[in-house]
Amino acid sequence: MKLFSVEIAQRDGGIDVALSGEIDLSTIEELQERLKTPLEDDPGLIVLDLREVSFLDSSGLRLILRLNKRQEEGGGRLVLVRGGRRVARVLEVTGTDRQLEQVDDPAEIAAP
Repeated sequence: MKLFSVEIAQRDGGIDVALSGEIDLSTIEELQERLKTPLEDDPGLIVLDLREVSFLDSSGLRLILRLNKRQEEGGGRLVLVRGGRRVARVLEVTGTDRQLEQVDDPAEIAAP
């Protein structure tokens, strides 16, 4: 049984990263590896879709924060598409929800 999947697609001015399953210590290495090549192109916008994520631990949270810092330092944006209640709770408890741009629907995001 696969605990995790990632789909990466080009969008105007950036990339869409749709995640599903568990984002934790057992899957984070694969996610980082899958993001390596798309990030080499310095996308101005990264849309991280968390709607299908069932679990997010501190390693996943750390990756999100690193992506956000990378984008801010490079003049880009990271936008999260809000996930379910469990993921939202992790973001709320850590205060991360106040640091990150979030939307309910990726259609709400304008290209840079």
